[in-house]
Amino acid sequence: MIRQTLESAYRRTVGSLRNGVAGLFGSLASRGGVIQTLYVIALVSLMAGFVTALVYRVPNQTYIPYPNAQAETIPEAVINAFVILTGGGGVYLVYLSGRQTAKARTVNMYLGLAMLLLVVSIFAGIDLAILKGFG
Repeated sequence: MIRQTLESAYRRTVGSLRNGVAGLFGSLASRGGVIQTLYVIALVSLMAGFVTALVYRVPNQTYIPYPNAQAETIPEAVINAFVILTGGGGVYLVYLSGRQTAKARTVNMYLGLAMLLLVVSIFAGIDLAILKGFG
C-alpha cells in the first residue's frame, strides 16, 4: 500500500514536470518563440562583450575581471550578461506592475521584485566596474 502510494505520487510529479516542460517548449515552437529567444540571446551576448572576449583574448583566463579596459575574459562576459538580464528582468517587471489593475497586492509585489532586481543589477555592475579599474 505504501509502495503504491509512493509510486503514484512519483508518477504524478514526473508527469506534471514532463507536461510543464513540453508546454514551455511547445509554446516556444508554436508561436515563433525560438527565433525570439535566439534573437535575445544574440543581443545579450553582443552587449555583454562575448565578441570582445573572443577577439582580444587574455592570456590568463583565470581572472574574472581582467584589470584592463581593452580586454576582458569570458567569465567577465558571463557576469556582464547576468547584469544585463537582471536589469532587463527588473524593467520588465516594472512594466508588468503598471499593467496589473485587478489587485493592488499584485502591483506592489511586481514593483517590489522589480526594484530588487534593478538594485542587484546596478550594484553588480558597479562592483564589476570597480574591480575592472574604472572607479
